[in-house]
Amino acid sequence: MGYTRLRYYVGGLEDWLANGGPIESSIAAAKSGNGAVAAAPPRRPSWLDRVANLSLERLAGLWLGMVLACGVIFWLAGIAEGWGLQAGSSPVPANFTGLGTAIYFSFVTALSIGYGDVIPVGALRVLAVTEGAAGLLIFGCVVSKLVSRRQEELTEEIHRTTFEDRLDRVRTNLHLVFSDFGSLQQLQAEQGVLPEVVLHRLESTVRVFCGELQTVYDLLYRSRLTPDEETLESLLANLVICLEALAEINGSLRVGRSPALHAALHSISTLADEICGECVPRRYAPKLKRSLDQIHELAGRIR
Repeated sequence: MGYTRLRYYVGGLEDWLANGGPIESSIAAAKSGNGAVAAAPPRRPSWLDRVANLSLERLAGLWLGMVLACGVIFWLAGIAEGWGLQAGSSPVPANFTGLGTAIYFSFVTALSIGYGDVIPVGALRVLAVTEGAAGLLIFGCVVSKLVSRRQEELTEEIHRTTFEDRLDRVRTNLHLVFSDFGSLQQLQAEQGVLPEVVLHRLESTVRVFCGELQTVYDLLYRSRLTPDEETLESLLANLVICLEALAEINGSLRVGRSPALHAALHSISTLADEICGECVPRRYAPKLKRSLDQIHELAGRIR
């Protein structure tokens, strides 16, 4: 079509190809026979990624093994070549004392201390520099792992504290809900028909109860953290007495239901219907299963 170096074409790539326009090989290779773009090959992890992904124990073992191996190499070079390490003005002897000195020098090099009392000679300087760089790299990974482990512990502690505070809030709210239900039952027994103002109060209390029931439902089905049986027993007992009170109020409430109240009662009934001793994914003690089954039975009285 007369164009050679084109960055934008109104007709799009398909129209460009239909009119015989040239296309770069890299783009053509990315197109498959049915027009779909080929998936990019997975990225292979580099050796740095592999080292960083090692556990803390393996990193410590790798660092220690590197130090010992380099120390032995320094010592063997002194035996085979006649030169290796030099302490002061004299070479390090090729005996077990010299092996200890070589390992000592290897530790000093890996830790980047560099006292200067022992120095490498000749080509071993390259090995000493390489060991120092590798030691710093591994030591940095070790420090990173330690910091990461501490952060995980702090995060887990924060989650546990938040979880316990949430359970305390649920217990408190359920107690307040039961108190409101008791007051409403008393008014209903005295007056027979609840006034409109009281019905608004009932609607607000039912909404609060629906939210706390949803919290307990999530605790039973989706929570990573599991409360102890005593705490869970207290929550379930509060749910049962609140549902019993709500069922009594709902049974005698013939008129005056607003759409919002009806929706909240429907949500409570749906959530309670899915809670039973055999429905939840975890297995609980028999007394907890009885409370779960009571919640399931009370769901039918709220519809």
